[in-house]
Amino acid sequence: MNADAISALVAQAGHTDPDLRAEAAGELPAAMSGQPDDPALAALIPLTRDREASVRERATFALGQLADVDGPDIRSALWRRVEDEDPETREEAVRGLAVRRDPRAVPLLAALLEEPTAYVQTFNAAAVLGDPRLLPSLRTYDPADPGVQEALQACDPAARELRDAAAWALLEAVHALLPAADWALYASRFETNLTLLLGTVGHSESAWNADALLARAGGDPERAAALAAEAA
Repeated sequence: MNADAISALVAQAGHTDPDLRAEAAGELPAAMSGQPDDPALAALIPLTRDREASVRERATFALGQLADVDGPDIRSALWRRVEDEDPETREEAVRGLAVRRDPRAVPLLAALLEEPTAYVQTFNAAAVLGDPRLLPSLRTYDPADPGVQEALQACDPAARELRDAAAWALLEAVHALLPAADWALYASRFETNLTLLLGTVGHSESAWNADALLARAGGDPERAAALAAEAA
């Protein structure tokens, strides 16, 4: 996004019309540079404490779920909303803290899981947080429901250890098949998936969801490695 578009969004964030402020909140994360003096971030944080609940909810969602940034100012802004009078804003604040792996969010997220209705975004946040203390709440849900099985596996230390071992075996297997290539295995701070990355001289990088690749191979790391090598 160019500088003029960013300036227009920042100006819109201060508009008197709450609908326009809410619209700006949803678009500001796409304008973020990740720099400490980021004007888009500086415009978004105040919207999380807007006088209109609809603006606060949209801004808190944008800051918590759409903005791949972290830091004391961001967490402070989210923490200020965990007791918001608007329930949707409170939920977005809790999920935003959870995907930043803030351990203080565990009891708050457990409380969301104990509500009569839990949303898939809450299960996704539990999976990213990956704290075993969430298991009692998660086990009250049907593992077939969207997001539940992933959260259960991420929060179970034994299941996570098996998954990490399989991923490491996959990395070793692909290196054995293509030793001249550069292979890497990494995870985003805000996601649960492991990504298998291949870089070769003269070619663009290729990436696979390592968990999905292992699932396609029936959990066999060598077969998964062969699938990646064939597509490389």
